[in-house]
Amino acid sequence: MNGLNGGNVPAMVTGYPTPAGYQAELAYIYNMVEVLSQQLAENKRALEDVVASVGRVRSRARIQSLGNEDLLTSAADELGSQEANMDTTISLLTELFERAKFSRDEYRNLSAQYASVIAAMLKQFHDYKQKHMADVAAWHRSYRAQLAEERAENTRLREQIWEMQAHAGKANENLRQFRTKYDEDRARWEKRVDTKAMRQELRFWKRMAMPELPDDDPYWSDDDDLVDHMEKLRLHELERKAAEEALAGVGGMDQGMEGLGHDASQSMQLQMGGVPMQREDSSGMGIPVLPPRPSSAASTGSSGQQG
Repeated sequence: MNGLNGGNVPAMVTGYPTPAGYQAELAYIYNMVEVLSQQLAENKRALEDVVASVGRVRSRARIQSLGNEDLLTSAADELGSQEANMDTTISLLTELFERAKFSRDEYRNLSAQYASVIAAMLKQFHDYKQKHMADVAAWHRSYRAQLAEERAENTRLREQIWEMQAHAGKANENLRQFRTKYDEDRARWEKRVDTKAMRQELRFWKRMAMPELPDDDPYWSDDDDLVDHMEKLRLHELERKAAEEALAGVGGMDQGMEGLGHDASQSMQLQMGGVPMQREDSSGMGIPVLPPRPSSAASTGSSGQQG
């Protein structure tokens, strides 16, 4: 028993919740109704027997053409034999009738109690529904208020972000203007160009003075550890030529090794911009001619052109 439509309740009330305290009373009512139905069926059968007996008497009188007195005389014995059964049946029917009236009153009382219980349940259900709707409405109002606050906060943060972006853009524009003004100074620009050219020329003379260092040595990078564009192009060109010479000289590496080394040294000297510096010998020769200025010096700003 869980208080919701027990197993003894017919399918007529299926789907309606019943309190657990009234389940026994409802079962008693349904049992009483079932007993009354059985008794009515028995009464119907007894009445059918009486009607059948009357029919037999009438058929006998019709066949024998008997009058009322003769019919009564012939049926007296049969009626006398059934008198005891009739008294018993009448007493039984009277008792059942009284019991049915009592059961009817009890059923009416139980039905009234059941109706009152259902009304109380409906009232509780309506109260709960009203309270639930009020709580849901209050929750929705609170949620909308919080949502409005969050939207306002989001709007405020977006405005702050927009202001920060505007300030950052203005600062970037000021920085660009400053750099433009800074580069427009002719004396400062010429100083930067001369400094760059001086560094490149110094690196060139170092190459002339130290031919034993390879071209890819990090010593030849700029003083600020940034290799300029022309230096990268020159190193890449040297690597390409070395690869081509290696591929071309695979078959004849043993032949003319000395001449190949001499030509390679001459080509290296030409790529470096001239011949290595030589001291004045005892033959009385003058100061050697200086090699030409490297092309990298003019490509990185030594020509004095901006851009």
